[in-house]
Parts: sequence; C-alpha cells; structure tokens
Amino acid sequence: MYKTDLPIRSVVRISHQAAIEAYAKPGTWLDADTRTKVLAEARSARQCKLCQRRKTALSPYTVDGDHDTVTDLSPEIVEVIHRLITDSGRLTESWFTGVTSGELTQEAYIEVVGLVATSIILDSFARGIGEDLLQPGEPEPGEPSREKNPGVIDDGAWLPIMDVPQEPTDVILPSAPNILRAMGLVMGAVAHFFGVMRAHYALANLDIDINRSQTELIASRVSSLNQCFY
Repeated sequence: MYKTDLPIRSVVRISHQAAIEAYAKPGTWLDADTRTKVLAEARSARQCKLCQRRKTALSPYTVDGDHDTVTDLSPEIVEVIHRLITDSGRLTESWFTGVTSGELTQEAYIEVVGLVATSIILDSFARGIGEDLLQPGEPEPGEPSREKNPGVIDDGAWLPIMDVPQEPTDVILPSAPNILRAMGLVMGAVAHFFGVMRAHYALANLDIDINRSQTELIASRVSSLNQCFY
C-alpha cells in the first residue's frame, strides 16, 4: 500500500490494492504465475534494446531481433507486452493475426492487454506521487476459469467485441466505451481494468473536485502526450 501522506482518495487506494493483488490470482485464461510475469515484463519493456530500435525506425516491422526479457513467457506474449508498452500506436491487424495464430488465443491476448493496461495506470500513478511500485505477492495456485462470454458479436473489429446498447450520455459519448467493448471476450479483464480506471476517470458520477470540462481537458492532454490512438 502507498505510504505517502498525500491526500489520495480512498477509492483510489482500495482499487489499486485490489488490482495489484489480482495479478497473483488465477485469471480467466492465464494462471497466476503467468499473470505476475506479464506485470514484470511490462515493467521492464522500456529497457528492451529491440523495442528502442523499432521505436525509432520508420516501420517497426523492418527491424528484426530478439526482445530483452526478464521472464520465460512465450515469444508471442512477450511481443504483445513490449509492443503495447513501447509502440502501441503502430500495431496492425496483420501483426495481431500473427501473434494470435499459434498458442496465444484471442481470449488470452485480451487478458494480456488488460494486465498491461492496468499496470500502466498503477505504475504511472505510483511514479507520479514518488512512491515505490506496488508488488503483487506470490502467485496463488489454481487454474484459470476459462469462462467464455457469449455476449459478443463480430462488428468489424480484429476480434469479437461486447454486444451492448450504445446510448448517448450527457457528454455526447456512448454509454459503453469502445475500450470496454473491445475487451468483451474476457469479462475478468474488463472488471480488473475498469475497477482501477473508474477510480480515476469515468463518463459520469466521477467524485472529484474539478468539473467535466476540466476533466476532459486533462484526459485529452494526457492521451495526446501518450500518443493514445483511441
């Protein structure tokens, strides 16, 4: 848990602690050992020499080599983690098809994406307040639930997405964000990621002291600085 005396909202503290502990528990498609390794790999990816060369190349697909890894995760999972962390704006459908054509299923891919995205929230926050990164603890025994979500449809995306009504909100945005729909194959990944994200940002009922316009200005600026494609 964070040790700082800064006035962190309780919902943030609670959601962050729950999220980091979830890495050490079996997920939907990945066991706890794999989930903790995904976190470790995400935290080290920016030091990868191959990723650094690809980042500066006109196209990352012209640069071959091996990733610098700190785990024994499969090459496909390592590739996904490193590209998400270092060069997510240039992912292509052919790249996605390549990494999910073997042992890495679409469902496992979504779980990896959710784990990486959640780690970015946790670690960016910790660095921003000058705290050590939260640690997940020892992986717990048990098998993944392998629970499928039947409520998905083919809507022209790279993979099936959640089938939910899209009603406009008072901020002229859909009631179900596309990020949520994109992760719809794995509801556990949705719950993990949004359990943390909603503590920081939501389209409605966000309990903070700045107004909606100020919130969107900050969110847009941070997204731009992070080269967020979405």
